[in-house]
Amino acid sequence: MKKTNPLVLVGLTPFGFALGFGLDWVFVATGRPSLPVPWSLTVSLVLVGAVVVALGARVNWATQPKPGRRINPVAAVQILTLAQSAALSGAVVFGAIGGIIAFTVTRPYIAADALPSSIAGLVASIVLVVCALVAEWLCRVPPTDADGELA
Repeated sequence: MKKTNPLVLVGLTPFGFALGFGLDWVFVATGRPSLPVPWSLTVSLVLVGAVVVALGARVNWATQPKPGRRINPVAAVQILTLAQSAALSGAVVFGAIGGIIAFTVTRPYIAADALPSSIAGLVASIVLVVCALVAEWLCRVPPTDADGELA
């Protein structure tokens, strides 16, 4: 599998920004309240990041050249795929929350409780992307030579 391309993460962020800004604009234009970013989203993003890093550390532990350490290759690929998808979704969430923040600060009235939770969600989405990239790095397999021995 290929590594996650940072340009893809950067490219997904404006998509999320347009989604968050546009959805918030539609809500306000139709008379509904602006989208709040719940604190539970912030906590969930950080917890998912921690779980992804823990799973990546398990793969890293199992691939060390010591006897008795094994991991199912299918499980290792699934964990790697989880890490990559967490990075992509974290980039989209980062953009969406950035769009919500951008729309919120352009309004004449800003609710007192709207900005702190949005900024915390923005930071949590960055934490998720970083944790996912670290887990992806931990899922590397040591290189082997033609005989199957570790190089």
